[in-house]
Amino acid sequence: MFALVCALAVLGWTQAAPPPAKTEKPVTLGRVFKLGQRMKYEVRSSLQIQHRMIGLETFIPEDLDIIYSFTTEVTKMKPDGIAELRYLRPTMTQIAGETADSGPVSHVEKTNLDFLLTVTPVNDIIDEKDMTPKKKDKPKSGGSLLLRRGTPAAQIQGLIGSYVQEIYRLSLFVGSLDSSLDFSPRLPLDDVSVGDTWKRTVGYSPQKVKGKEGKASVQRLDYTYTYRGIDTWNGKKVYKITSDLNLDSDLATFFNDMFDAKPEETNLKSIPLKLKANVVFYLDAATMHTLEADASTEGGFKVVLTNMAANAVEEQNLKGHSTMKLLGISQVPPAKQK
Repeated sequence: MFALVCALAVLGWTQAAPPPAKTEKPVTLGRVFKLGQRMKYEVRSSLQIQHRMIGLETFIPEDLDIIYSFTTEVTKMKPDGIAELRYLRPTMTQIAGETADSGPVSHVEKTNLDFLLTVTPVNDIIDEKDMTPKKKDKPKSGGSLLLRRGTPAAQIQGLIGSYVQEIYRLSLFVGSLDSSLDFSPRLPLDDVSVGDTWKRTVGYSPQKVKGKEGKASVQRLDYTYTYRGIDTWNGKKVYKITSDLNLDSDLATFFNDMFDAKPEETNLKSIPLKLKANVVFYLDAATMHTLEADASTEGGFKVVLTNMAANAVEEQNLKGHSTMKLLGISQVPPAKQK
């Protein structure tokens, strides 16, 4: 045995290295539309809010679920793979969770949304025509969730309410079509390899100005997308994409800076506003249509006044979970195409 070892040493024998791992080639992520193609999706969003006012030791829970289905039908194909789609969302169900006074309350709203959209292969909506039958204007119910709860900091709610509403909207993935899950993910313009990233704007919010201590301004709120490569979904080859968003802001800094005032003058010590979101997308490897999206969000805010700095006058924590699933694809016969 010793002689064999010596012989191998003399010959310079070493164990063969494993072959290098195969790397995926760059891919073009662009949807392939087909005239007459009809797709049906279901979106389910849930938001759990825990809130408390000053003087309360425990948080009060509040739940909200939103469920809707929508269909798209390709009515016209244009150059460069751009499609004209008819988007229909007939209803939206809202379910308010159980409270101390009542059980869950469900309400079905007949939205009758009807849009004619021009959509590019990267999921950009470049033209939109609202075909929804017009209704008579109704008086709007008062304000945001923040306003309806009657916080003692009522004098500043008009300032911060819209930005708080923004994190509700982002947590539920509801709002305009270009910011909901319905036409997600936004795809890159260039070919990508595993690990490549790109960004798309979903809103705007006050954020700290880099390199300027104590300064804040309204800035873009972006999702950062990452191509994760080929994966398996329900036994099918798919492309996997993830997206992340991170908002960490202080509205008090923004408003004090906007009014060129000190915290003692506005009574705003701090209003931390935070939101983290992560979405996982599975795309059909042939058509790049989204088969499923799974999103999780977590965030909240506090309102701390200078004359009551020991405790927040209002505090909220929230967690959201949303899914979008493709329910089916069919082909409309040429004779019935709109």
